[in-house]
Formats: sequence, C-alpha cells, structure tokens
Amino acid sequence: MSDPQLTPSSDAVAALRRHPQFSRAMRSSAEGAVAIYRTNRLLNLLLSDRARALFTHVALYLHFGGAESGLTVGAMKDLCVELRLCSRGRCEALLALMRAGGLLMAAPNPDRRKRLLAPTEKLLALHRARWARQFEAMRGIFLEAADYLVALGDPAFVRAFATALGRRFVAGLRVLDNAPELEPFAERNAGVVILFSLALSGSEGEAFPPAGPVQLSINALATNFSVSRKHVLSLLRDAEQTGLLLRSGAANNEVTLLPRGRDALEQMLATMFLYLAHCAKEALGAYVKSAKLSVQTATAG
Repeated sequence: MSDPQLTPSSDAVAALRRHPQFSRAMRSSAEGAVAIYRTNRLLNLLLSDRARALFTHVALYLHFGGAESGLTVGAMKDLCVELRLCSRGRCEALLALMRAGGLLMAAPNPDRRKRLLAPTEKLLALHRARWARQFEAMRGIFLEAADYLVALGDPAFVRAFATALGRRFVAGLRVLDNAPELEPFAERNAGVVILFSLALSGSEGEAFPPAGPVQLSINALATNFSVSRKHVLSLLRDAEQTGLLLRSGAANNEVTLLPRGRDALEQMLATMFLYLAHCAKEALGAYVKSAKLSVQTATAG
C-alpha cells in the first residue's frame, strides 16, 4: 500500500477532472505517450507498458541517491524484483541493452569492488523531453507547470525531480490504483497506448476521451505499435469483456469508449498529473533552496 501522504487524494483527483482544461491536457498527454512509444522499439519488445515506463525511472532514482549503493547491477536487480517490474535476468539483459544503446555507462568509483553505472546525457535528454511534454500538457491545469518547464534545464532540478518520482514509487504510489480496470493493459505490450490511440481518433473539437464512435483499423494499430494483429484483437476483446469499449459497424470497424473506459482513462491521467505536479513542486523547492545557499556561500566568500 502507498503512503497516503504521498498519494493524490480522491478529492484532488475529482477536482482536477472538473477543471475546464483537463480534457485538453489529457489529449496532449496521450499524444505525447503515443509519440514516445514509437521511439523505443527495442525496449517495447522486452517490457510491458508499465515496466518500460518505470525501468529507467528506477535507474535514475538509484543513481541520484535512492540507495546508498548507488546504481549497480545488483541494486537494480533487487529493486526491480521488489517492485515486481521484471525478473533479475530480464533486468540484467535490459541494463546490458541500455549500455549498448548508449543510455548507461560505467562510472568511476574509488571502491573497485562495486561497479557503478551512470545515466548518459542521451538518457537524461530523453527524460527531459518526456517530462517537458507532460509539463507542457499540464500548463492549462497547473500554473506552476511553466516554472517546471524552465527548471528542467538545470541538472539540480532534474536530480531532485527524479529522486522525488522514485521515492514515491518505491513507497507504493501507483498511478493505476485509481484505475484498476487498466492494469491488465499496462502489463501487455502497447496496451495503454492502443487505448490512447483509439481515444485520439476522435475529433479535436470534441471532449477527450470521445463519447461517440471512432474509426478502428486493426492493421494500422498493429503497424503503428509493432505488434501483431492477433495481439491487437486480443486487447480489444479483453477491453470489451471488461466493459471499457464496444466494437460496432458493419465490419467491426468502429469503437466506442464506454463510460467505464472513459472514467478509467480520466482517473489514471488525473492521478499521473497530480503525481508529477507534487514531485515537481518538491523538486523546485529543493532547487530554489540550493540556489539560494549557493548565492549566500559565494557572497560570504
């Protein structure tokens, strides 16, 4: 269970869902998630949606101070198993893949018995781009989001933000706790982004997620997300059976997101926005405090 002090309250989630700009923020966030998914094809093949989204965040958390041991293969394996992200063997394979892809590198360490890893600028740049996309989406619902966007240019803020994100996740915060209907889809390749893609098929002039039917192309979804037609059909059937959507049309070429599906997407995205905002606020406070101390030290010197 998550620490209640770290988890967005149900009242806060409900209030955010009533915000007049919430629908627009959701659309922008979903567009970003779909775009980012298509840039990580190797990781997409090896990890579920949930694990892929969190694996590199866990690595950053360990690197920036989440554990005394720092980011090592052993510490990463232990934490991934503890958090049920993936097996120890899968974790080791992914770390090797990230090193080969230039996302992680060996870091110097006076203690030669412990081999440290560190994120490369390539990995940090990917995360800054992801976070910037979400902060941009949040600008209409959080006034402070503009400050968070600016602060992403400072390594001190990035360090504090990554630590805050990791600390809450390790403490038990789960975005899908408020949308358990989506859990099965988060555990399967492209599950959530396929739902996002369907929701994005609605007109930009209508609410997001759309209440009316949207066009469905099994082939397009399979091609766009590098999965099989069988995989897409299985996801859609499961979503129908759980009451998230309804297929219709003469050739089953339309999909309607049912109230249960639209509610689950809103709950998940509202929780995610609040999670990001809480962590960014904490990180910005630490960043400003650190900057003030630096100025005071320089002045005193």
